[in-house]
Amino acid sequence: MNPKTLRAALAAAFVLVTAAALYAVRDNERILAEGRVVLVHLAPVDPRSLMQGDYMALRYAIDNEILRSDGEGRYAHLAVDAEGRASLVGLGDRLPDDLALVAMKLRSRDGRETVGPNAFFFQEGRADDFSGAQWGEFRVDASGKALLTHLRGEDLVRLGENRR
Repeated sequence: MNPKTLRAALAAAFVLVTAAALYAVRDNERILAEGRVVLVHLAPVDPRSLMQGDYMALRYAIDNEILRSDGEGRYAHLAVDAEGRASLVGLGDRLPDDLALVAMKLRSRDGRETVGPNAFFFQEGRADDFSGAQWGEFRVDASGKALLTHLRGEDLVRLGENRR
């Protein structure tokens, strides 16, 4: 390949990678701005490993219900109360027909289905700010894509927003 062709190919690759990254960022920013707030109850994690460095290991109570359910699917269908707390209604391969339900795409991790990530990262030295976490706050769009944005305490107040 001559140098001119190589430069053109590298420039085209750079443009494609940049465009893909910008699209992903724009999509996530849209979800953060417009997505519905859904609170998912956290399940207990071994307290000896709950805090490690600058992140908290997470599990979700809904994941335990998914494991026990007879259904299968790519989406968890959730009922959401007036305060935003979610409860599992069922599983399905498509978005629910009932507009009152919220769908969250399931992720597969270690052979198990889950509604969210297994860790929440925060600044080093702020573990105490998040030790009372009881709820994961997600922003969920109409396609079921969910982003974990905050952790909340038992009283549903966001944790870690008040700096010392």
